[in-house]
Amino acid sequence: MDHNINITIEDAKGVKEFSFHKRVKHLAFYIIASILIVFIVGIYVVFALTKELGSIEAKKSLLEAQNSLLEKRIKNKEHELTQLDERLVSIEELIGVGNDEHQSFSERVDVAHLTSKERSLIFEIIPNGSPIEYNGITSKYGYRVHPITQKRDKHNGSDMRAKVFTEVYATANGVVEYAGYHGSSGYGRLIIIDNSYGFKTYFAHLGKINVKHGQVIQKGDLIALTGNTGRSNGPHLHYEIRFMQQALNPYWFIKWNMSNYEEIFKKEKHVPWEPLLGLIASWIEGEFPDECDDVVSDQIEVESNTTKANLNK
Repeated sequence: MDHNINITIEDAKGVKEFSFHKRVKHLAFYIIASILIVFIVGIYVVFALTKELGSIEAKKSLLEAQNSLLEKRIKNKEHELTQLDERLVSIEELIGVGNDEHQSFSERVDVAHLTSKERSLIFEIIPNGSPIEYNGITSKYGYRVHPITQKRDKHNGSDMRAKVFTEVYATANGVVEYAGYHGSSGYGRLIIIDNSYGFKTYFAHLGKINVKHGQVIQKGDLIALTGNTGRSNGPHLHYEIRFMQQALNPYWFIKWNMSNYEEIFKKEKHVPWEPLLGLIASWIEGEFPDECDDVVSDQIEVESNTTKANLNK
């Protein structure tokens, strides 16, 4: 049996004949088939890699966008923290708390929060600010010649310039101890508010009284309208602040606010500020001692017994 393949090529020069074994044919077929398979597999691999590369590029773009967004958020947070730190510094300066570089931001916030809470409460229970729209003082606290009696005596309050029926507001929380006409003292229509921790506020020469005895008052409540009643030479508000029945200069309290918080402690020496503020701070922190109830009760009893006598002075 012939296992050869004969190939005859005829041209101008003559006839050429080539003889190949059949196995070569098979080998050539396998080689061509293998090349085709490799080519097809290669195309598939290239296509798959191209597709995977596209997916990687898409993920890369997404990650870059997310990273850019995170960087933007971080910058915004850093800016917010910077602003918060600046605001905290302002608050610390406002309430008189030093900026301790060894304290963390959260610790500084806690201190500022507690201190601001204490001071806010202090400004609720201790008289501060003007009881009327401030238009100046016509007669200061201290010794003067009385405009009616023409005698030199001590003026226990500040006469505040005001037209008739100017609104009068409470300068601290408290309870109305007296609300009515008091002729013997010359105060005319008078309101006395028993504030906290030994403080009392007096509002005299009123035209109209809007509260009654025993009424609970909050700072900022409208309590009266100014007038010209009693021993008065013209419309005004006579405003007094007393601590344990001792008259204090109201001017320092009228001008007292959060921005000049510590000035009152230097100006007014007749109040034991350190133990008083310590007591208030302990009360805020929930450490108010039980014994204070008895002290406060005794103080109220003593003050109520002395109020009438002091009115006639």
